[in-house]
Amino acid sequence: MIKLADVNQIPEGGSIEVLAPDGREIALFKVEGQIYALDNRCPHMGGPLGEGELTGCMVTCPWHGWQFDVRTGVCENMPGDDASPIAIEVRDGQVFLNVSQ
Repeated sequence: MIKLADVNQIPEGGSIEVLAPDGREIALFKVEGQIYALDNRCPHMGGPLGEGELTGCMVTCPWHGWQFDVRTGVCENMPGDDASPIAIEVRDGQVFLNVSQ
């Protein structure tokens, strides 16, 4: 397990962007106290999902408006062009990258 962030660094109803040791950019989202993680690159043109507007469980890419469910990565307005969810684990107030996945 590799620590990515402390839970309290992620604002409720918001997100932060972190860099994994392998160089991947990961967007962490907090929705109703739950933490979710997506690859920070929108599958459309690589826009930073962690900088998008989060409304409920949906994040909108700031570049072209594609919308993704942060719980699953499923794209709302372009079916089949989903964002990649990242396996994480939350323990003792910390968010870890699950490297066994």
